[in-house]
Order: sequence, then C-alpha cells, then structure tokens
Amino acid sequence: MSLKLKDLEIKGLKCYEDSGIIPFHNLTVFIGENDAGKSTIFDALEYFLENKNIPLELYRDNIDTIKIICTFNVYTEIEGFEKYISNGMIKIKKTFLKNATFKVEILAEVFVDNDFNIYDDMSAGELKALLSRLEIEPKSNQDLRKEAIKIHLEEYDIETENRFLEVNWRIISNYLPIFQRYASSDYGNPTSLIRKTLDLVYRESFYEKDAEGNEKLKNNFSTLQEEIELSLNTKLETQLLEHIQKYKPDINTISGNYDIDFSRGLSFSGLSVKDEIGRNVTLDQMGDGSKKKIFLSILEWDSEISMDAETARNIIRAYDEPDAHLHYYAQREMFYIIRDLAEEDESCIQSIICTHALTMIDRAPAKSINHVVKEDDKSRVHFLSTEEDEDILDFLNQISEVSGFKNSNIFYEKCFLLVEGEGEENALPIMYKKYTGKSLIEDGVILINLQTNGQWSNALKFLNANKKDCTVLFLDSDTQYDTSKSRVTKEKLEEIGFDEEYLENHCFFIGTKEFEDVFSDVQYCQLCNDKFQKEDGSWNETDFLNIREEDKFSESLKNLLSRECKKRIGKPEISLQLANYLNKENIESIEPIKNIFDKIQEIII
Repeated sequence: MSLKLKDLEIKGLKCYEDSGIIPFHNLTVFIGENDAGKSTIFDALEYFLENKNIPLELYRDNIDTIKIICTFNVYTEIEGFEKYISNGMIKIKKTFLKNATFKVEILAEVFVDNDFNIYDDMSAGELKALLSRLEIEPKSNQDLRKEAIKIHLEEYDIETENRFLEVNWRIISNYLPIFQRYASSDYGNPTSLIRKTLDLVYRESFYEKDAEGNEKLKNNFSTLQEEIELSLNTKLETQLLEHIQKYKPDINTISGNYDIDFSRGLSFSGLSVKDEIGRNVTLDQMGDGSKKKIFLSILEWDSEISMDAETARNIIRAYDEPDAHLHYYAQREMFYIIRDLAEEDESCIQSIICTHALTMIDRAPAKSINHVVKEDDKSRVHFLSTEEDEDILDFLNQISEVSGFKNSNIFYEKCFLLVEGEGEENALPIMYKKYTGKSLIEDGVILINLQTNGQWSNALKFLNANKKDCTVLFLDSDTQYDTSKSRVTKEKLEEIGFDEEYLENHCFFIGTKEFEDVFSDVQYCQLCNDKFQKEDGSWNETDFLNIREEDKFSESLKNLLSRECKKRIGKPEISLQLANYLNKENIESIEPIKNIFDKIQEIII
C-alpha cells in the first residue's frame, strides 16, 4: 500500500500545544524565524514514522501525553484495511505517554452498535442472541448466522460513526513512508550524504515486491553479499563518478570504504578519490570549495538513485536548512534538484525543506509554503488559503510571473499597497518617504500596479482570501462611477468578494476623476517652469486651468507638455518630477494621500 503524507497535527510536543492541520505536498517548504518550531515538525515526523519513544524533556509543561496525527493519501489497496480508508485517505494517530510506550490508532467508520463490529468473532451463543434481538429466524450453523448478519447490514441503514481503533504498530509500520532526515551538519559532510544514499541501495538488496506491489524479504541470501557489493560499487564507481566529474573533472576514480555485516547493517566510513596526477585523498581532506561542488554532484546522484529505487513505500526527505554555507548558485541548483525529484511523475519521494534562503523561498510554489510563527511559547503554522477557487489556484501557480508578487513578500512583508496607474506607482514611494521619513521597503510595504498585471483579478481574489486586513487600494475617483472604463471598479471589487467594511476602511479614492487632477494649477505651473520649460515663453496657471474640463486631465497634460516642449513626455516622468517637487506640507494637505499613508502606518505598527 502506497501512503503519501497529506497533513499532520502535533499536540503537546515542545512548542506545539496544538499545531492545527499542517498541509503537505510533493514539495513542502517551511519558513520562519529561528526557534519558531520548524525543526520540531521534522522531529514529529521522525517519532511518528519510526519505532521510537519521545524523551521526557520534549513534553510540554503539565502535559502527560503527546499526540501526532498523520493523514495519508492511499494509492493502492491492502486486504483488511478497507474500513480504515475513506475518500482515498487514512488517518493514523500515535499517542505517546510519559514513562510508557506509545499506542497507535486508525480512524475507522464503525457501527454505533458494537455487536455489528465484532459479530465475526462471536461465539455461537452470542450470535444466536444477536439474531434473536434483530428478530432474524435462527440458523443451524455459524456460517449461516454470520451470513444472515451480513445481509441484514446490507439491507438496512445501520448508524455508523468515525472512531479511532487501536492497532498493532507492526501491522501498519511496513506501509508507512520511509523517513530520511538531512541535518544542516550533513551538507558540509559529503560522507554523511553518501551514507544515507547507500543505505537505500543496501536496503533494496534485501527486499523485493510481491505480485500486489507490497514489500517482502528476498528468499535467497546465498549470494547476497556479492550482489550487494557489486551494486554498491556500481553506484559509487560509475554513477557517482559521472556526476562528480561534471563539477570536478580532475577526479579520475573513486572508491568507497564500507563494510557489510548482515547483523549490524551497512557501515560506510568514507570515499577515496584519485585526481589526474594520481594523488589519493578522502572527501574530508578536500577544501570547502571542492566539498561544495561534490555536494551538488552527490545530490544529483542521490536523485538518480532514488528515482530508480524499486521500493513499494514512499520516502519522505526532510532537508533542514540545506542553504547553510552555500553560495547563491549552489542554493539555486540544490533547490531545483530537490524540487525536480519530488515533482517527477510517479515519484515515490516527498521533499520537505526548512529554509531561510530567499533563493529557495521565491522559487517554490506559493501553495507549498508553510510559515511557522511562534507567540507566547506556542507555535502555529500559517499557509495560503485557496478557498478551493480555481482562479486563486491559477494565481498561485503563476505567482512568480506576476509583477510585484514574490513568495517572500507575501509571507514576510507587512502591507500591500495596490494602485492602478503608472503615475501613482512612480509618485507614491517618493511622497511616502517625505511624509513618514522612511521608504516603503523599509516599512515592509509592497506597492503593486494592477494596471501592469494580467492576473490583477486573481491577485485581488488571492489578497481578499489571505491578506485582506493588510491590503489597501488607492484608486482614481472615477472608478466609482457606472461609466468608468477602468478594470478595477468598486463594482468589480464587490464581485471579487470585498465587503462594504473593506471598501469603507481600506479603499481610498483620489481626484475629481483621477490622481493627476488633484494637484493645483499653481503647483503644475511652478513645476513645469522648472522641469518642463516651454520652447517659447513660460508657463502660467491658465495653461493648466484650460485643460481641467477635458475628459482625461492626465492625457491632456501629457499632450500639452509634449507639444509645448517639443519632445515626448510621458505620464511616469511627470508624476516622478511632481513627487520630487512637493514637500511634506504639500502632501499633508492632500487628504486622500494623507489618509492612505496614515492607514498604512496603522497596519504596519
């Protein structure tokens, strides 16, 4: 039976009083501050998937039990587990007790009347009594009695409930994923990485798949040691060497130092390499630069081995801060290797990464990121909600292509300022710094121009579902009118799902019609005489007053300046120069700009 982890709950372990549901994907990325609880999630998986008890010091104060609950997607069937599988999923709870062993329970749909759950194991007298209670005529033997109960259950709608039933750990453990954990210390230690990969090769030598695809020990061990040695040597001296030579072409041969003992397992003590001038060195004797290059080659080799592995069980790979001590290029290459291995068609591997590296965070699918946050010694995990909306899913799948959005921005920044025009995009950052003394970036504010985003509607749906309280909109006043040709109107915001309270408190409108018309004729006259001089003569206030009544002031202003200055002048340049010209007092006197800046300050504090 192939089980793939769907979600996890942790109760009572270290910083997790109750984690809530933590989702998992083929690739799952955990981000958050140091000591927030990211590595504890790895601990929970390790204690759940392996036959280990939890040390007393890991129990939370005043708590005597730790519960770890995993839900798995089930891809193949196994006889006897039918009652545990619902909608293609199985939920398993492992409860750890202080100074005692653990118990394992599986959620099952059972009959409220327990006699129906155990009738198969009843004695003749008990079955006769059950038939009598159900007013079913007596039967002459046990088989007929059981058949009569079975027919009764099929004919009548008997009440059921979901309940955890205790099972023997040995019964379920052979079907759970194999857990492989890579600590930050492993990445600078190539020998440790190779040892983990060879363990998988070594394990394959003992097991094979039966006709149903389940794992079983091989029957013949007479020539097994020779087979294992040949397999290990091939994997090292041929496959691994090819990958190493990609990054270190001066290495000619490699050989592994290992010992095979069926009673103790595989012992791997290191790898020896010979360079082109015949020098023999171990990996541990190499410099840091060479180790990093070989590290990448080992990851590639490990991926190849893992994809070829004929294990019937899935594998969970947990990488704890794999970015540590790696430069940008190595971080990027490592991420793609880990990602591709997990997302390969029919891959048996789920990859989990704990990282601080923006290189990795911004390259991961946004829906796969879980943000671990710790407050008052209690950790919780936050993730992006899709609300099962296909448009939001589409947005998350293409988030890297949407201007202004990055995964790191979504999870780490404090406020999203959305505008719908190049003028606002150019002017507001300058005005904000004059008004507050800090830049938008310093204050954790991301400015996004919806006009340049083909995904603007889906972006707004996403922000409404996940970041509504820290999102503000700054729109032209004419977007409120029924005649507006703008893409982002009040009506469309309501269609997307923004409620009246949001539109009242987080949506700001400027100008008679638009952003550019809020500034006075005096301000434009002084600005243009300084920055946009006429070819002939100077500007006066009437020049700007005369275009106020035209349909689109910003368009008329652009045309006027271009015509009189005898050169092409665009809206972004006008707005940029205007923002540079205004002082703090000018900005404070424009109520919509002051109001939105004050709202941003309220959000980020």
